Amino acid sequence: MMININRHNSSYAGRCASFGFYANSVLLKNQDNSFIEKMVEEQVELLEGNRWLYDAIDNNMMNGDLDPFFIREHCDIYNWRETFFRQNFPNGSWFTVDFDDENQFDPEDPTLRFITIPYQITRYFDRVVALASAKVDTEFSWLKHQVYFENNELLSEEAESKYKWERMTIEFTEEEMGGELQTFAHCEDINVGFSDVAHIIAEVHRTGPKKLEEMALKAVLLHHISSDLPPPDYLPTKIYKKAVNGMYNVEGDTPDNISVEGKEMFERMRQVFSNNNSN
Repeated sequence: MMININRHNSSYAGRCASFGFYANSVLLKNQDNSFIEKMVEEQVELLEGNRWLYDAIDNNMMNGDLDPFFIREHCDIYNWRETFFRQNFPNGSWFTVDFDDENQFDPEDPTLRFITIPYQITRYFDRVVALASAKVDTEFSWLKHQVYFENNELLSEEAESKYKWERMTIEFTEEEMGGELQTFAHCEDINVGFSDVAHIIAEVHRTGPKKLEEMALKAVLLHHISSDLPPPDYLPTKIYKKAVNGMYNVEGDTPDNISVEGKEMFERMRQVFSNNNSN
């Protein structure tokens, strides 16, 4: 979580964080811009070379947003970044601090990894890459093994729920979350409405092609992302609303092109949102 270091700098955790900020500042002064651009280009290639789409996804991740028409593309970028972090910051090369528990940081601790890595690779990935790129003289090479990353449990959970393919629908199951109120509270916590949830379920559990309407609308939106324009207002009102709000609403039909498990999940989430008077 974001912490006022001055308030904690007398504690062990505070001193560790202060050292981490200093070490990072040295590394960032020695970042390799050509390496940074190369890493951006590798991500752009995942999107068939569309830099405009990459910039839109990067901006969404920095702000915790999700475009329901480009869910898979967000997940592809997230997966690439997660792999990048593991490869460039192996266990023992970085640390974080938990101001609520001043035990020594354990890089193998799954909880500390969870509250740190998703947060960093979405909200601050430009800095993550810059730190990985740093080239320092031999006498300062030890700094590369003392990289400090802040953590934020809530924003890490939101990032995994929106961008990590394997986890996107786990919290929509009754077995995972329990009752409707817990499920709805989770959706509020990660800031998704029914349309977002429906798109996620339809994408993860898809068994057949999407409707032509959705594919055509995605193509239109992709063109306007590339032109740095909002959804075109010359579209028919019904289509324009779908471009802005997504393809699904609580009163709509369950999609035919998803698995039986997906349909059951879709119906459960429709009930969750209907009973809580939210779209």
